[in-house]
Amino acid sequence: MPVVVSHIDADFERLASRALRQAALADLVEVRLDRLEEFRPDALADFVAACPKPIIASCPGPEAFGCFAGSDAARLERLRLAARAGCRFVDVDLRLSLELGEVPAPCHRIVSHHDVGGTPGDLAALHEALREVCYEGDVMKLVCHAECAEDGLRVLNYLREEGRGLVAFCSGEAGAFTRLLAPIFGSPFTYAAPADLPGAPVGERTAPGQWRVNDLLAVMPPGGLSVETAVFGVLGGSARHSWSPRVHGMALKAARLDAVYLAFEPRSIEAFLELATDGCLRGFSVTAPFKVGAAARASSLDGASERAAAVNTLVREGAGWRGLNTDVGAVAETLAGALELHGREPGRPGNLGQAHTLVLGCGGAARAVCQAVGEAGGRFTVAGRDAERAAALARELGGAGTPWEAIPSVAHDVLVHCTPLGGRGSEGRSPIPPEWLREGTLVLDAVYRPVRTALLSAARDRGCTAVPGGEWFVRQAAAQFRLFTARAADEGLMRAAFEHAADEAR
Repeated sequence: MPVVVSHIDADFERLASRALRQAALADLVEVRLDRLEEFRPDALADFVAACPKPIIASCPGPEAFGCFAGSDAARLERLRLAARAGCRFVDVDLRLSLELGEVPAPCHRIVSHHDVGGTPGDLAALHEALREVCYEGDVMKLVCHAECAEDGLRVLNYLREEGRGLVAFCSGEAGAFTRLLAPIFGSPFTYAAPADLPGAPVGERTAPGQWRVNDLLAVMPPGGLSVETAVFGVLGGSARHSWSPRVHGMALKAARLDAVYLAFEPRSIEAFLELATDGCLRGFSVTAPFKVGAAARASSLDGASERAAAVNTLVREGAGWRGLNTDVGAVAETLAGALELHGREPGRPGNLGQAHTLVLGCGGAARAVCQAVGEAGGRFTVAGRDAERAAALARELGGAGTPWEAIPSVAHDVLVHCTPLGGRGSEGRSPIPPEWLREGTLVLDAVYRPVRTALLSAARDRGCTAVPGGEWFVRQAAAQFRLFTARAADEGLMRAAFEHAADEAR
């Protein structure tokens, strides 16, 4: 997959020095001329001669996340001089392409359109506008800004169906996945930011959502991307902060599979799955807030998902998706292992069947816990800030419900926290006051980032057995890997990847 590494700086010597140091990581090098305080064509010509990779010169304004503030005539003059300096391509905005005209061989034009405000509904009209101004040998580029993963899928689907040589992807964090997947869907190349290398100044990203080239290359399969590459990912409201791509990505690479695992942040699970029709999309991990909605949208469900009415896994099944739930088995195994040790103390239950479990929360993770406890023959009580919802969930799955404020009065042996509180964005906050924790309780927090949450810290201080959510996370991920690939998971490797991510986050 050809990768363009884009470099920007106010000083051309710094830009050229960085680009030459990192030329080995690029297939093409883009030189951004828009921020240069002084543009010297002779310096650019020397750089072109010294660089072992083809050069793209561009000079965008704010319409394309650029910063050139001069006149259109001055911008076009920079591009003409860049063409004469030996650049392989000059990137010109659609609006100025006819005024630029043809450029001297062997240079060619990239005629581009950026929509920094969103993803238009009529991508075909924009593509046609690009066609109308292109000369033979020109490359067309269409970049739209993604507000959600659905925007990215619409661009990729258009690229697959109608693109034929079009360079297309999305800007924005929500569209970051398109920059890696675009070549699978037919884009001739994609763009990346300079690598973050030890001991060297870090080059800026030139657009929102841009991967650093070292990160982009690290995610790719061992043999690089191809039209056969399978795509897996995590669907969630804050998926970009999930450690699932690190854990699953490491497992896929170790198995030497032609596959990638990425983060997707849909606005609507229903709309996303409606668009996720391409055969390269093979499976998804599903996290909050989509576990219940994904179960409703699945074309079939396994037994655990059907009973819990929630899924954490979707696997391609013909034109639809089979919903599965690895949370149920993973939380059951996690609690069973913890209770085996916890129960060695007199008066404590040694298994789930002997325990009364208090479940905090009413979402998909809470449903999995209730299902696991019920299948083990144990009792459970669901506490939710919405008392009616908690009571309804408890009735549905065979337990009891209680209002949140009544938690201190509920006798229990095990407490499992299943809300996002205490995770990213709310670090240091506990779902309940420390005094509500009963000494001798086994406490499992589904939040795994940070590893040591405020709830778990309070649990240790109160004489409870604290179980980090990472155990649950790794077990459910290993089960998902088996469903995605039909191969045994290296659970030790996945745990090591999780621990490495945790160490970096500390």
